[in-house]
Amino acid sequence: MEQKRPADIFQELLDYLWNGLDLEEKGWKQLKKGDFKKKMKNGLTYQICFDRSRYNYIDYEIGHGNVEVGFTCIIKQGDDYLYSFKIEPTTGGSFFRMLTEDLWLDTRLLNTFLPLIKAHYLNFIDCFEADPVGALQSVCAPFTQPEDYSWRIHVDEQMVERYGTPEQLAEYRHQAELRGTPEHKAKNWMGSMLFHLSHANDVDQAWASSRTREELDQVVEPFVQAKRQTGQWTQEDEAGYQLYRQETDSKKRTFRVWYLIANPRGLPKEFVQKELEFRWKLFPEKKEETK
Repeated sequence: MEQKRPADIFQELLDYLWNGLDLEEKGWKQLKKGDFKKKMKNGLTYQICFDRSRYNYIDYEIGHGNVEVGFTCIIKQGDDYLYSFKIEPTTGGSFFRMLTEDLWLDTRLLNTFLPLIKAHYLNFIDCFEADPVGALQSVCAPFTQPEDYSWRIHVDEQMVERYGTPEQLAEYRHQAELRGTPEHKAKNWMGSMLFHLSHANDVDQAWASSRTREELDQVVEPFVQAKRQTGQWTQEDEAGYQLYRQETDSKKRTFRVWYLIANPRGLPKEFVQKELEFRWKLFPEKKEETK
């Protein structure tokens, strides 16, 4: 088997994306450190920035390696970052594992990136150059995400100020206000957690799926009462609790309970013990790690 360094895998990744996105045809350049960049006469710069984990290694003797790379697609004007598109790893964090079990570049993973980058970044650029107001219509909010939290678009207010209409700016500011409400925070942070826990290898997915509503109520209700009595219950907690009450998916309901009972600071010891028992059943591997 041909032995490669992490730097070789990184270069293969760059070549694969460069060719798959057809960037040379679109007038882009590849920088020495690997980033892809295109500068426009109107002062805008398009750039795909790459980060490499400093813990990357490949050990062919033991047949194991870890090459992790993260990347962000941005539009900037001078030092102002106006638009960014980022794909989120299912495990959280910002790095993707780029090696297959055979220590080759994971092109199957890269093939899932290509259509997303084209749809939410390169196509957006094409639309933006042709009709800025039309392009901004679908992203008049600080953040745009799908239901599964697998990618995220961030738009800076300056972009809407410079290129949008007064109506679009008003909508953007309205969406920014909504993001600050307890209901939205609970929905967003819980939703992100649900996505990551659904894909986490250290979660006992079968146990989470098999909990009945009655069992979960017996766990969560005492925490709700105790937090209310000790003055710890916030509007965001209440919003999260209502989402738990409405949840129909049994596995997600278990995850929502975890969100509501985690970190039982300031509660009596028996609540700390209950939280630990729930945690070790949900994350059995982590319990083994701490022994």
